[in-house]
Amino acid sequence: MADELRKPVLQDHIVVKRKLVPTFVHKLGGKLSQYSWTRQLVPEALWIGLVIDHFGYEEARGYCRTLGRTACAAMDEAERSMFVKFSAFAELSEAMKVSMTSALDPSILTAIRQSLAPLAVVAPDHPLAFLGSVDATPEQKERLPELLRELYDRNGRVAVLSMALGYELGLDQGKLHVAEPLVDDLIERLKVINRYPDTEEARRAAGAFRAAASSLFMTVKLDGGGFEDDALWVEAFWGCISGFGPCHFPDTLEDETTDSEDDLERFVFAFRNAVRADLRARLANWPLDLNAVEVFEVVTALLCRQAALTMEMASSPGVWTPHIAPILLRAIADVFISLAWILKDPGPRARRFVEDGQGAVKLQIAHQKRALEAATDPEDAEELRQMIEIWSNWLAGQRMEVFVEVNLGNWSGLNARKMAEEAGFIDFYNYVYQPFSGVAHSNWAHVSMFNTVPCQNPAHRGHRGAAIAPVPVDLNWLYLASKYLSKTFGHFDSVNGLNLPHAAFDLVGAQLLEAPDEADS
Repeated sequence: MADELRKPVLQDHIVVKRKLVPTFVHKLGGKLSQYSWTRQLVPEALWIGLVIDHFGYEEARGYCRTLGRTACAAMDEAERSMFVKFSAFAELSEAMKVSMTSALDPSILTAIRQSLAPLAVVAPDHPLAFLGSVDATPEQKERLPELLRELYDRNGRVAVLSMALGYELGLDQGKLHVAEPLVDDLIERLKVINRYPDTEEARRAAGAFRAAASSLFMTVKLDGGGFEDDALWVEAFWGCISGFGPCHFPDTLEDETTDSEDDLERFVFAFRNAVRADLRARLANWPLDLNAVEVFEVVTALLCRQAALTMEMASSPGVWTPHIAPILLRAIADVFISLAWILKDPGPRARRFVEDGQGAVKLQIAHQKRALEAATDPEDAEELRQMIEIWSNWLAGQRMEVFVEVNLGNWSGLNARKMAEEAGFIDFYNYVYQPFSGVAHSNWAHVSMFNTVPCQNPAHRGHRGAAIAPVPVDLNWLYLASKYLSKTFGHFDSVNGLNLPHAAFDLVGAQLLEAPDEADS
């Protein structure tokens, strides 16, 4: 059993250079075309979801079929699109739009307008806006964010019913064809899907409709090599939703208060609040862009990480020494180089950063499962089970594990020196990152200076022996942390055309000027 447990984890993966690639992904030879239901398909399925939400599934089927048939009739048969994707309606010429509007029964037209009314509030130029609009009710406006949340869940009822109705529309318009032996099963699935998720039959049917979603709401390339680029509507939709109300987060950047009369403690509180103020200023001036959500998430996370490292260093004056401070400064330098490199090409580099983190967690889970197999202590086993559940849920909430590759090298594919060089900060690497790396790795240069002293016995050739160098607490170490934090914020400001204050750096600088003799106390 011990020999079995010593075997590498993820043995079913293929080693490709410095990566562990899932066998399924590797067999596709780079031809895997991944897509996001939420980001790419929801904007295209939204019109169906709105009609279903307003009228219920059965009534919505009639309205949507009529709308699709009318759109088809407005086009020449040779040019006719499949009117399942929302963006397909935007491809109609002005004459076709007029023809379609005129051909629709007024009751159908009114029903569609009522269904799309809440969307028109957020995105007035949506692909069916040419049908006209009515005012959304207060209830519809309040319902829209919740409906979107439900649609984002590809296993949710509204999402599944939208896929099923989209499939039915493709059949109704003669754009989808089913082999004769499969027709009866398809008819049965369409009959039971409205009972999703309450019955086993409906849940099985949902799986088939989910599998077809990409072919319904995306355009497959004619050569079979993946999908065409997203329609302009997809980008426009997320642009509108980015500005649809403020973000709602728990406030973790609230200022602290203290009743202490101790000067050092009061300074620490003031410094931490200054860091928060600097961070809040950047976050407030960088609007959400759901078309580049990974960039938004990664960059804001790294800014917060830099602020957290600096604040925690400030909270522990005992670490303002050459024993510990350089280790924290090395971490701060690492964040700066990563952020600066990402900002040179944010989209793909932020995605690479995320994918590396997902792969690291997948590998961690595999090791924890291996440890669980060997665990003999019930408490240890339970702790491992909890950690596996926590991280598995974290990973599943972002990506299907079967598609996750594990990177065994540096996340960027480059070493830190090359990243710094490409970002334009090679001097920072040479004078900050590299020297502090020696402390983080406890190399000889550091430990010989701070953890040894020369033997005083002249007969012993001056060999060095064990020691812990007594060093004073020095505010200059916090000054360096605030300097690198300021450098991080300053580079972010420069990239984004901002000119914002650096209150934390100014505060430490002022403290050093006011009481230079106390800096070493």
